[in-house]
Amino acid sequence: MSAVGDWRSTQLPYRLDRRAFADEEILQRELELVFKPSWQFVAFESELPDAGDYVVRRMGRDSVIVTRDESGAVAVLLNSCNHRGTQLCRATFGNAAHFRCSYHGWTYSNDGRLVGVPHLRTAYPAGFDKTLYDLRRARVTAYRGFVFATWSPDGPSLEEHLGEFRWYLDAMLDLAGGEWEVYGPPQRSIMKGNWKVPTDNFAGDGYHMGTTHQAAFEQGIYGDSLASGTLGRKELELIGINVSTAHGHSLRAGYVVEKGDRSISTDVSEPAYLGYPPEVWPSFTAGQTREQIRFNSRCEVLHGAVFPNIAYLSVSHDRAIGRDDDPLTRYTVWRTHTPIDARHTECHYWTLVPKAMPEEWKRRSYQFQARSQSAGGMLFEMDDFENFARIDNVVSGPVTDGEPLDLTLGLGLGEPVPDFPGPGDAEYCTLSEHNQRAFYRRWGALMGYEGLMGQTR
Repeated sequence: MSAVGDWRSTQLPYRLDRRAFADEEILQRELELVFKPSWQFVAFESELPDAGDYVVRRMGRDSVIVTRDESGAVAVLLNSCNHRGTQLCRATFGNAAHFRCSYHGWTYSNDGRLVGVPHLRTAYPAGFDKTLYDLRRARVTAYRGFVFATWSPDGPSLEEHLGEFRWYLDAMLDLAGGEWEVYGPPQRSIMKGNWKVPTDNFAGDGYHMGTTHQAAFEQGIYGDSLASGTLGRKELELIGINVSTAHGHSLRAGYVVEKGDRSISTDVSEPAYLGYPPEVWPSFTAGQTREQIRFNSRCEVLHGAVFPNIAYLSVSHDRAIGRDDDPLTRYTVWRTHTPIDARHTECHYWTLVPKAMPEEWKRRSYQFQARSQSAGGMLFEMDDFENFARIDNVVSGPVTDGEPLDLTLGLGLGEPVPDFPGPGDAEYCTLSEHNQRAFYRRWGALMGYEGLMGQTR
């Protein structure tokens, strides 16, 4: 296969070559053309409350130290000594004023400056300039406590990269007073399969729910219980709305509506925030705009992807994964899917909770997330990871390579949502690959495969 090649294996649009999910040469191209210039999520500011605090994360295949330096600024440093390339920091997190190389003792301050070289005066030539050996620093921007970094020194700003998705991130955060925190330590797991597979899944895949997660439905995690005690005993249904943006970001929202009603209510006088106790609803409403209220009210599930490798999920569950007396409770999880190689992915999970909620509610929200949507979850993650591994088991072979994958689900069947409160390309269509098509259009454009995708929808 050439560097670009004829990426479409057939003349039909909306097909993907399977080599995208197994080929190391393609991954190397992704690391250079997709990951390196893009803004990548690395940490939450709340993980670094004090000077010297740090966490070790990865940007693509590069290990980085995310640290709050002595001045209070957040820095993202390449985790590799500039003498022989030794990994400087092996701990997952901690607090340190300096990072000292275990091989020859070169020492760096927590803002990346080389401050110590053993035998500098006696064993190095006169005029040795330590400033030439400072650690490589990524460009860093924090948005509402979310820390992003990029290796591109002069590319688009983070705000430009997020584009229309900023509206949705603000709407999600403003729901609960605007102040959120990470609850508990982040979880980490290694998944068998290419990084795009779980990202594709979160971008908007409602199609797999009835098959992959059939057990969840049988155990009552979804169904009438999602509205019990909050919206009364009306005959209800869940409608799906898919939203994509030109930058490849996406979301899929499921709204609880009266049966036969396809519209999102314009009445903001009595909003319902599923998964939160009704007594806090008035305070939630006070912190939102009218359009944000419309977006958040009666939203039972919200998930999507932030290009290139972020996924998020906010959903309400009840006693089916807790105790019999547990009320309907919402959890919000933020994830990254970082390639280890073309066929293995590192997954990080952070549970986010509103700071204003009681400790008991926060603990229950975290427990619900850990039990259902985490590396040790009882239902969803184990189901998905099994399918992701099965994809990897057979994704590459002399015959398999020539069989393209399909992205036409829902094509031309979605109805535009003209009154949707947020920006982007929104459509009614519960089962659709509308969002995945947007993701791969953006991916294909950055990779130089402009012919990969055809039409807008």
